[in-house]
Amino acid sequence: MDSAGAKSNLSQDMQEITQGKEDISKQVQGHKANLSNPNTSQSSKEHSRQIIDELGGDSAHMGGEDQPRSRAAAESLEK
Repeated sequence: MDSAGAKSNLSQDMQEITQGKEDISKQVQGHKANLSNPNTSQSSKEHSRQIIDELGGDSAHMGGEDQPRSRAAAESLEK
């Protein structure tokens, strides 16, 4: 395998990891919206709380940070 092919595979792997985190963050965001909706039933809110916990809690939501930062900065801190 040449170095260009190895770089392509690594880039694709990183893209899949990042996409997975974004998907989880969007799911958490949707469930948080459900929790704050006054028209949502208590059983639905409890379900959303359970799902948020299963997905990793508030820390799984990328927008739940006190200090906003770029994606590159966030990823460098995760390493």
